[in-house]
Amino acid sequence: MPLDLARQTILITGASGYIGSGLAQRLVQEGATVRGLVRNPSRAEELAAAGVEIARGDVTDPASLAAALDGCTLVYHGAAWVGERGSRDAVWAVNVEGTRHLALAAQTAGVRRFVHLSSCAVYGSPQHVFEIDEGYPARARGDLYADSKVAAEEAVWAAGQAGLPVVVARPSQVYGLGSPQFTLRPLAAIQAGKLRLIDGGKHLCKPVYIDNLVDGLLLCATHDAALGEAWNLTDGAPVPWREFFGAYAAMVGVKLKSAPYALAYLAGLGNEVIAALQGRKPGLSRATVQALRSRNSYSNHKARARLGWVPGVDLAEGMRRTEVWLRENGYLPPAVGK
Repeated sequence: MPLDLARQTILITGASGYIGSGLAQRLVQEGATVRGLVRNPSRAEELAAAGVEIARGDVTDPASLAAALDGCTLVYHGAAWVGERGSRDAVWAVNVEGTRHLALAAQTAGVRRFVHLSSCAVYGSPQHVFEIDEGYPARARGDLYADSKVAAEEAVWAAGQAGLPVVVARPSQVYGLGSPQFTLRPLAAIQAGKLRLIDGGKHLCKPVYIDNLVDGLLLCATHDAALGEAWNLTDGAPVPWREFFGAYAAMVGVKLKSAPYALAYLAGLGNEVIAALQGRKPGLSRATVQALRSRNSYSNHKARARLGWVPGVDLAEGMRRTEVWLRENGYLPPAVGK
């Protein structure tokens, strides 16, 4: 039977993160009892004010999970190491072993559905494969973060085989109000004059607006067809980076410059060397340059056909809402006449 959110007690791991916080606030609005697992409660004050119960814990600490799961019928697992630097052991401890710990604890607690927030990164970067669907193999290809998400999915599928009702959601590139990676970071780079298009920005971005993603995640929790399946959650047709980044550039009032791939790749290598010597993250890495060269895309046909998911906010409207938020929150000057 479909789950009625208003009758569920829901645990969200990574609740203080970007996707987790947006999901938590939406679930509160839907009438659910929401508990957020966070390592640092001081980062969750806004969630607490919105009506989310805060549970201190860490997926790498199995002893902290039983209390957090007490009484929960649904779990959204969003906690993950998403940084660009870190040892394999550190990343695996959170993304893989943490997932395994949580899945085991959820099964012990009798959770009715376990929704794992994975990523389209599990498909790797084949560069020129159009409309990758859920049947495309997810396998390790040498990228630390992506490979950890592949291994985390393997842990979830194993838990499913052992009896835990599981769903795997694979978002693409999440942008929108406050998105660190695909809104705030590119905007700051554009404002600093440091963002360059690769090969004229002809390669492809695969965006999903945060509200569309949350809609899809709710269906992953409530729709019978979602169980035991993986779901690509992406807005639809990809858009050239010149259009995606160009929307932010228009907000700033500048025109973006371009660089050929080979030159950008060498610049990324140089940045990595300098950043390593200075003990900081590179502003532009080779991995970022390679990602901006990809011409692959992901199909959302399965989620549309079987879950009835319709991404209701297109790129133009998503960017309009994002610009309003950026101006209201001081990332851009107020609109003229406001």
